[in-house]
Amino acid sequence: MAIHTGGSGVTNSGFSISRMRWFRLCARWSMSGYPGIMVFGCSLGATHAANLYFRRPDLFDRLLALSGLYSAGYGFGSYTDEVVRRNSLVDFLGDMSKDDSRITLYNLKKAVICVGQGPWELPDSTRQLSHILEERNIHAWVDFWGYDCAHDWYWWYKQVEYFVPYLLKND
Repeated sequence: MAIHTGGSGVTNSGFSISRMRWFRLCARWSMSGYPGIMVFGCSLGATHAANLYFRRPDLFDRLLALSGLYSAGYGFGSYTDEVVRRNSLVDFLGDMSKDDSRITLYNLKKAVICVGQGPWELPDSTRQLSHILEERNIHAWVDFWGYDCAHDWYWWYKQVEYFVPYLLKND
């Protein structure tokens, strides 16, 4: 189940979420036998989905991030401040200590991060993120598809079909 925030907007402290709305959604989802709430996105949506998942492991149980950019350097160059670092996943996770309690939560869940290596794909930040996840012992399936795999819906449909069964499986 993918979450769309709709008109909830963004505040300086993160997403504004109605606890009652979340409670009802989570109750319906868990009663259905599925393994919790999945965040999903392609391209910039993958960047946002991954930020949500890793920043709020108390809320999200699954991640499917396809063709995202995980370093703010792509848009901000060498500029950085606290807000930029918090929203740049390679910086946020790179700054995390190896004994951070969130790592235990991540490892109880499932995350898939995938990128192609073909036209319009930018796999370098995914490689960087993969190394950070390994260094922190954060379990995630990071997958690099071939040089024919472009930054396009054609491939994202194939990737969704390939990864979603794994993410929905309870094990």
